[in-house]
Amino acid sequence: MTTPLPDCRTLAEAFGERAAATPGKPAFVFAREPGQGPDTVLTYRDLRRRALSVARRLRDRTAPGSRVMLALPTGPEFVECYLGCLMAGMVAVPVPALDGRREARERVAGIARDCGASLVLADERDVGATREWIGETGLDGLAAVAVAGLAEGEGADPGAGPDRDDLAVLQYTSGSTGDPKGVMLTHGNILANVEALRVAGGLGSADRLGGWIPLHHDMGLFVLLSTALAIGGTCVLMSPVGFLKRPVEWLRMIDRHGVTATAAPSFAFERCARLVTDEHLAELDLSRLRYMWNGSEPIHAPAMRAFTERFARAGFRPETMSPGYGLAEATVFVSLRTAEPVVRTMDGREVVGCGTVAGLDVRVVDPRTRRALPDGETGEIWLSGASVGRGYWGRPRESADVFAAGIDGEGGRWLRTGDLGLLRDGELYITGRLREILIVHGRNLFPQDLEQIARDAHPALSGLVGAAFAVRAPDERVVLLHEVAPRTAAADLPGIARAVSRRLATTLGIPAGNVVLVRRGAVRRTTSGKIRRGEMRARFLDGDVAVLHAELEPAVRRMPGRPLVGAGDAP
Repeated sequence: MTTPLPDCRTLAEAFGERAAATPGKPAFVFAREPGQGPDTVLTYRDLRRRALSVARRLRDRTAPGSRVMLALPTGPEFVECYLGCLMAGMVAVPVPALDGRREARERVAGIARDCGASLVLADERDVGATREWIGETGLDGLAAVAVAGLAEGEGADPGAGPDRDDLAVLQYTSGSTGDPKGVMLTHGNILANVEALRVAGGLGSADRLGGWIPLHHDMGLFVLLSTALAIGGTCVLMSPVGFLKRPVEWLRMIDRHGVTATAAPSFAFERCARLVTDEHLAELDLSRLRYMWNGSEPIHAPAMRAFTERFARAGFRPETMSPGYGLAEATVFVSLRTAEPVVRTMDGREVVGCGTVAGLDVRVVDPRTRRALPDGETGEIWLSGASVGRGYWGRPRESADVFAAGIDGEGGRWLRTGDLGLLRDGELYITGRLREILIVHGRNLFPQDLEQIARDAHPALSGLVGAAFAVRAPDERVVLLHEVAPRTAAADLPGIARAVSRRLATTLGIPAGNVVLVRRGAVRRTTSGKIRRGEMRARFLDGDVAVLHAELEPAVRRMPGRPLVGAGDAP
């Protein structure tokens, strides 16, 4: 049964009302990997008590409105601290837990500087290294606090607390198309987005939302956790690392805990269809799953079909696959397909329908003239409504350009998504990113299409990722970097590169003489699997790519900084 959210000002208040109504019901379950001990289960009563304790201790350390970084792995501590921040009137800033990677540490340091955080909450095992990191990066005024003990004891009732228009979360964008920017989300934005998803999906307190998406990502934080707690359901999460090591554990978790709705980016479905064995498949029951939300990156129709067909034996129904569209600037959720997916062929490519937009107004706009386009024409997707964030933290000019755009002949403030798409019979189709279009001989090409064609060109590239981008040498040339399977013989690399060039040329009818093969893991991605094409282009131009083999046109080969290791010359 689905009922409207409580009439509350904040997510924390809505959660509090659910806790009062069903105190003994499981609110959050952390599903541990085999051999790592029993699952952690927090009831609504226990989670509220622990979050109130965190709120009290945060108030002792900093003032309401302060930015508090949650540098925590997915788990109970993250959930307790997230709710504690919202109850105390702090601004939660979710970031990845610090690890040894230089790029990740630099990115988190940039976020800390950008938002002027006063506290960073870290796991007990990581707090020493976090304090060293603060000293190394010169982040004066930032204090590292170990979360151990924060949730112990009784916490005072938050009282009036923040209002709907107060800032709740700074959700930093993934950085796949530029520098990370902090989207300012109010308590009202989050509630509106959760309510839109609840209505679109017909969600209610009997639903169990779960998955592996990390909680510092908007899909994990809002689609899974915040929605489950607001509707009085149960959120079941596992470690993202557990999924990456053994994809079948995600499906086992869905089965074991009776998850009714889960979410993942497109690459996860290809990974499961490829790596889950027949023996594992025979043990699974996915029949209770109502929604498998597919979003966060371009949706690959063949991967979606392959997953649906393979897991039909486990009770997976075609209508369970639910393509959707969202972005951080609109909190997260924008549209959802609630029936069997629709795939259309457009300009020779398969494009998956992402359902109808819920809780927001949508227009497809010509980005040059700023005029709304009719049904069926491709343009930039613009949105308006209560889920749209306030802007980017500390970037008033960029906020005005992106969050307060005007459509010719219409009123209101519109969010420019930067995504290209079209509306047809009420269905939203996403065709690409405005900034990532490659223009070759007057044709508009989308990098994800080139990357997928390359993956299909040779078995050594199957299941791996690539990054397509343009360079000027001096005219525009397309370069494709692609990972190759481990243990591929060096003698086979030239033939693989030439197979990719031939497939691109015959499929798209374009010259494709620049193919660079790299080791698995070399192509940078965000935590949700989005390819950091801009970063890979910059690394290529700086000569900062470890190349196994390259087939390059002479003009590209002569570019300053172009990597030389293992490079060959295109004929």
